Amino acid sequence: MNQSTNSRVCTVSSRPISLIVVYESIKMSYPLAQPRILFVTSEVAFIPEGEKNRHNFIGARTGGFGDYLAEIISDLIHLGVDVHVAQPDYRRIFGILARNEQTTSGIKLPNDRVQLAEDRAFFYSKPINSNSEWENIKISLAFQREVINQIIPRVQPDLLHCYDWMTGLLPAAANKFEIPCLFTVHKLDTAKSLLSYVEDMGIDAAGFWQNLFYTRFPGSYEQTRANNPMDLLLSGILAARHVDTAGSELFSITAEGRSNFMYWSLGQLLVQKWNAGCACGISGFPHPCIKPIGKKKSHCNYGPKDQHAGKQITDPIKRRAISSSDKTNTAEYYIDLYEAILRRPLVVPYKKKGHPLDKYSRANISDLQAISYRKALLTG
Repeated sequence: MNQSTNSRVCTVSSRPISLIVVYESIKMSYPLAQPRILFVTSEVAFIPEGEKNRHNFIGARTGGFGDYLAEIISDLIHLGVDVHVAQPDYRRIFGILARNEQTTSGIKLPNDRVQLAEDRAFFYSKPINSNSEWENIKISLAFQREVINQIIPRVQPDLLHCYDWMTGLLPAAANKFEIPCLFTVHKLDTAKSLLSYVEDMGIDAAGFWQNLFYTRFPGSYEQTRANNPMDLLLSGILAARHVDTAGSELFSITAEGRSNFMYWSLGQLLVQKWNAGCACGISGFPHPCIKPIGKKKSHCNYGPKDQHAGKQITDPIKRRAISSSDKTNTAEYYIDLYEAILRRPLVVPYKKKGHPLDKYSRANISDLQAISYRKALLTG
């Protein structure tokens, strides 16, 4: 990092340096340690078993995506995976769910597996879908600040698994700490924020601002931070090591020919990830706000002038059909995906049939990332 970049680092710039030292020492001391996965979600997946007793956490039953996450996390732990969960400390919502008995007692985690981010922004928050966009942006940034500055150093994960736009900064931040990230796109919701506001919320973005997605092509850091909004969902997709979506229908949705710039950009990013072998769809995901689209609509209209762009969107959908329908359990699917990203096996108490544990040690990294098929763009 040159001197001009150093002058832009905020007051918390000492944290990334100390984190890198911590992670390097861990890798040197425990090279064969079981990989640790950190789920990061803004959903209410788990709540304390008692309002005053936080020794155990039980699954929430809100009827939303958090219920689905709680089941996946519980299944992964039962399969022997070292999984931890980071979510906001929604104290007011926890109390309401507990009083209404909206819990699943069959799903229980010890308190050392659930990391609650603490900030007044979400202590007394209403449910996310009841807040204004500005309130959700504030909750998102406060949550991600606590994950970056507190939870990641405490948990020391080998891989982050982030969900949707409210975790969109974390893949870029994780890259700085050399932690791979899986980013799951469950909904098409997103929000935009200036880097100046991100920094005002306590996140030092100077070290990873180049890996975020902006409304306009970014110039210098000073020009970008105050005048060029950053899209949180698209930033998460851009910076993540791997992206998975709520089924292949999402690729079709972005290929419908919508004129909205966000949808066009989302389609381009997903196609690039897909072609590089860094994206897939999971058909078992719930679709609370995405209308499924059948095979007949897996197309977009294009003519002679935009034929190349149209084929870039539709051809990957026609060529591939990545799905977890042949998986008996979504948790097993994620174990395979985690192993592929980490390029080493998870230490689980079973060995899947037809799944040699040393296959990733023999894999060529250029093949895994499809480097041989990438093209460089030279600008004058």
